[in-house]
Amino acid sequence: MKRECVEICPHCEQEITKKWDVEKNGYQITCPNCGKKIMLCDECLHSEDNEGMRCDWSEDLGCFRKPKETK
Repeated sequence: MKRECVEICPHCEQEITKKWDVEKNGYQITCPNCGKKIMLCDECLHSEDNEGMRCDWSEDLGCFRKPKETK
């Protein structure tokens, strides 16, 4: 189900509001302002499958929701 997602881009520091279906399309989007990939962290923290509201994001590794890179 698409819902309104709000996130601050860590690259350009602009607030992004986007209708997005995280269950279907995942938690990674492209910032419409700078074009870099960002994670929808707030959506993750409040999702039903993240009971402990945990965040394991790091600069080097990303997080458990980040899609695996394909070669």
